[in-house]
Parts: sequence; structure tokens; C-alpha cells
Amino acid sequence: MDSQEVWTETYLQKRLSEEPLAKEAFLWYWLEKNALAEDYEIPEIVDTALSHSDIFPRSQVMRIWVHEKGNLSSWHYDANMISVFNVQVTGRKKWSLISPETPLCCYPFSNFAILDGKGDDIFHNKIYTHFELNEGDMLFLPPLWFHQVEACEAENVSLNWVFTKKETQITTSAFKRDYERYYFVSYFSRHKYPIYRTIAKQLNALLPSYLRAKWTYQEIIKTSHNVNLSILALRMLKELASIAFVLRHFNKIKPYRKTIKPVKRLAR
Repeated sequence: MDSQEVWTETYLQKRLSEEPLAKEAFLWYWLEKNALAEDYEIPEIVDTALSHSDIFPRSQVMRIWVHEKGNLSSWHYDANMISVFNVQVTGRKKWSLISPETPLCCYPFSNFAILDGKGDDIFHNKIYTHFELNEGDMLFLPPLWFHQVEACEAENVSLNWVFTKKETQITTSAFKRDYERYYFVSYFSRHKYPIYRTIAKQLNALLPSYLRAKWTYQEIIKTSHNVNLSILALRMLKELASIAFVLRHFNKIKPYRKTIKPVKRLAR
């Protein structure tokens, strides 16, 4: 079956509703590796990567995105240090990427860049690229790369496969920040004193699901970057310092959130 011909939003709603382990996140649908397998063939390079022993095991490795024309994501990098194989099944999308070597300033403890209204000035002194993905194109997106994606056709369907390596040699400032924010949340979520665990849980619960700093896996990624309480305290101060930028551009957050379109609920 040619998924480019049949993967409309109506078709996917019906098929995903029949998949017992498929579920909707806020912005996409989660599936297990071989879900809807009769509709497509997993590329060999993807199958090899997902089967490798040096990645964290996870049941849900696939994401399906359905967007209308004009949908524009905020600048962000993907959580849990995932690598992503992204296939444009139908439609067309414009991608802009910024390297983690020249990271953007993010909301406190978040993987979303602060909306500062700079437009194209955001690329000043950054390592970046722009391109389009057309039907049948596949992109490999390494961990921590900031990206913004715009849907260009009436209906646009993308299929992702995601994974996280158990160990990394990356030592960029973007990696250190991401590692420390997960370590920070994990440290207080598992603290010996219940009050710290409760505070960490309640603070995380106040955020939308796509903004929460929660490490998906049982073990943290292995790295040469060592973290102690002093480093965690410094990380907290750095994150709190960014609140000044948040307040300066706070008026841009609410209008943008109104443009975010959650995925449709699956009929069960």
C-alpha cells in the first residue's frame, strides 16, 4: 500500500483508533515500531538504528504528525536527547535548523526558545540551514538541534522514528544545559525528603506536557560531564536569570499558544 496515496487525516484517525497501543500526545500520535506496518516499509537504516544495543529501549518509537497549511512550530529542540528520522509522507514542510554549537536562549528548564520577535535576526552569529522536505524525503535530525517547521500544503503528514543513545561524547554548552536540567529534576524528584519530591512534581505539573523536563528512561545518559550540587545550584541560577528575558517578551507567548493546534482525540 502506498501511504502517500492513503494517509489522509480521516484515514489516519480511523486506523489509529483501531491500534490499541496508539495514543495521542499533545501535538502528535505515539505508536509502537510496527504499527500500521501494512501501510509502509521501514527504511533499512532506520530499522538498524532502532535495533542497536547502544540505544535506550522504549516501546513507542514512532510519531505521526498531521498539520494544516500555515502551521508553524516554535523554535525548540526535541526532549530526551532523541535522534529523529523524519519522513515527509504527504504535503511539504519548510525546515530551519540552528546548530547546538550556537544555541538559542530557552525558557527556564525548557527545550523551547524564548519568543523574542527577532524574525530572521535570530540567525545572526548562528550556524544554521534552511530547506524543504517534499513527499518521500527523509531527514535525520541529531540531538539538540533547534528547529522550526512550517507546513506548506493543505494537509501535511510526517512520520518519525526516534531513539536516544545510552552514551554520548557530546560536550557542547547546549548538551551540558540539557543534561543538567534533567539531572536537576531527577535529583529532586527522587530526593530522600518527600517535600522536595512533592515540590518537583507539582512544579512540573504546572507546565504543558510538551514543556516538562522529564527524562523518559530509567537511567540517565552516560557522559564525561560530571554533575555535583554546586553545578546544579549554578544551573538553577542561570535558568532563573532567563526569567528577565521571559518577562520582556511575555506578551508574545499567549498569542502564539493560541495558534497551537492539538491533535484530534482518537475514537475508542
